[in-house]
Amino acid sequence: MEAGPLTRVLICSLVILSSCHGAVKAQSAPCSTPTNQAGTCVAIERCRNIYNIVNNPTPPPVGIANYIKRAACTLPSVPRSVCCQPAEVVPEPTTLSPPVTASSWTHPKLNLLPRDCGQTVSDRLAYGNVTKVFEFPWMAVLRYDYNGAITDGCGGAIINKRYILTAAHCVKTRSTMPLHSVVLGEHTKNQEMDCNIYNDKFGKEIERDCADPIEVFGIDKFIVHPDYNRPKYSNDIALIRLNRDVVMKDHIRPICLPVTSALQRQTFDKYIVTGWGTTEEKVGSNILLQANIPHVSIADCQRKMNENRLNIQLSEKQLCAGGVNKVDTCKGDSGGPLGFSATHNGARFMQFGIVSLGVDSCGEKSVPGIYCRVSAYMDWILNNMEA
Repeated sequence: MEAGPLTRVLICSLVILSSCHGAVKAQSAPCSTPTNQAGTCVAIERCRNIYNIVNNPTPPPVGIANYIKRAACTLPSVPRSVCCQPAEVVPEPTTLSPPVTASSWTHPKLNLLPRDCGQTVSDRLAYGNVTKVFEFPWMAVLRYDYNGAITDGCGGAIINKRYILTAAHCVKTRSTMPLHSVVLGEHTKNQEMDCNIYNDKFGKEIERDCADPIEVFGIDKFIVHPDYNRPKYSNDIALIRLNRDVVMKDHIRPICLPVTSALQRQTFDKYIVTGWGTTEEKVGSNILLQANIPHVSIADCQRKMNENRLNIQLSEKQLCAGGVNKVDTCKGDSGGPLGFSATHNGARFMQFGIVSLGVDSCGEKSVPGIYCRVSAYMDWILNNMEA
């Protein structure tokens, strides 16, 4: 649907205002999004999805443009601010020195990671906290051959046109349940076609935006970290090389990895975990889920493990999150990504963890989930990738 003159004026105005905004203000305030969700009023540059939309030369659908218009809010001394969904707010750096644009970490294979990573299609926008089609296009579903029946299991993330990043325990499985294939572009497993439907204020459908079908890939090989220890879930990281190149599309795109020293040191108060709530042996939701979960220090996480008599010894190569109000990795997949929006060549969604160990506590205990810390393995990842 072609945008009309009012839509074009709105988007152009937002672009002009955002480009005049030299330094991103650190101010923020609580607000309510156009869908009456709790949000944060921030400078438009700090709202990843809206900022990407207004800086794209292609006008968005009318429904998206109206949403952005209604998302306007006010902050002192900030020329243009919007009420942003919490998951899309790019946080202020907390442990960054030097700035995120500077990098003292290099690798000869760094060019194997695409620069256009961590971006969702610029004319799509999730309304509220519900995961929408196109919102997390890097999600992968691992399938297993269980006595001749092909079954969905772990998750993973696309990191370039041939590789999926996942957990070692997801590929080093029992001989009776070998890894079979990888599915990309999935959102709702029990639907053949995934669509976002936009309604007017009266609830009448005005636009439907559908993704292409899922794509299934065979496996060329997988690489498990040589020091992986299943009982301890240490070094729980693996790469899957697909049997052919991935052609990037609106619903199939790579996630970013922390490729600078600053990003590798950066910490966040919270993260986003996404998945269908499945492990290598259990089946969860048909619809892609997301959860905002708080960061937990290794010291506090270890204390929680000890309190619950869990024989797990953590290290700085791991990361803990969740475990508050009985929300942990229930909405994530084993092997799936833990990430958040970060600043690197613009606002990008960055993977900082891999779902490693979700303690059997969904709905029962408030125990953090344990993740493999991606930044600790950047050399290993690139060393084992091929063109």
